[in-house]
Amino acid sequence: MFLTWPLFGQNIEFTGIFASSSSKTFKNSFGYSLGYNKIIKTKNKLGVSFSHYSYGATYDNIYHPEYDPSSLSITETDANNKRFALKLNYAFRLVNNPKSKLYLGPEIGLNYFKIKESTERIANGQIESGTFNDDYRVNNKLGIGFILEFQLDEVISKRVSTVFSLNPEITGFEEFGAMGSADPWSIGWLNFKLGVRYKLKNE
Repeated sequence: MFLTWPLFGQNIEFTGIFASSSSKTFKNSFGYSLGYNKIIKTKNKLGVSFSHYSYGATYDNIYHPEYDPSSLSITETDANNKRFALKLNYAFRLVNNPKSKLYLGPEIGLNYFKIKESTERIANGQIESGTFNDDYRVNNKLGIGFILEFQLDEVISKRVSTVFSLNPEITGFEEFGAMGSADPWSIGWLNFKLGVRYKLKNE
C-alpha cells in the first residue's frame, strides 16, 4: 500500500540508538534503525521501522535459587545478545514551525531476541562452581510504547532533516535456562535515537 502513494510527504530515515533497559541481559545496548514515514493529511505521521540492538558486556547476578532458597547463587555472565524489532507508529504533530516539528504518538512492534551467553557460577557454600553456555532465541514478543520526536528541517539541504527521539517501551520476554533464572517476563526500555531523515521528493 505504501508503494502506491505519491512521493509527496514520504521520507526515509537512518538513526543510531542508545537503549537502557530494566534487564541486565540488555543493559545499555547500542544499535541502529532504518525507517519509512508518510505524512497523513499534511499533518500527522505514520511510520514503520526496523531496529537492531547489540549488547556485549559482563554482568553478574546474585539470587536465591528455587531448588535451595537458603543458599546464595553468584554468577558472572559474558553476554553477546541481540534484539531485532519491527515497529509501527502513528505520531501527532504538536508543533509545526517552518524549520522544526515536534511529534508525539503511540508505537507497537514485534521483537525477536538472540541470547548468547557464557555464565560462570562461583562456588559458595553448598553451591558448586560451574560454567554454563546459553544460545537460544525468543521470538514474536509484543512491544508497546510511545515516541516523542523532534525534527529539525533543511539542515544540509531542503530534503535532509535531523531527528532526535525519546522512546519508552515495554516488551515481552520469557524465562529460559536453569531453575531459578532471574530472566524477567517483560523488559522496560528507554531508547534514545539520533539520525537523519531524507524526503523522497521536494514539496
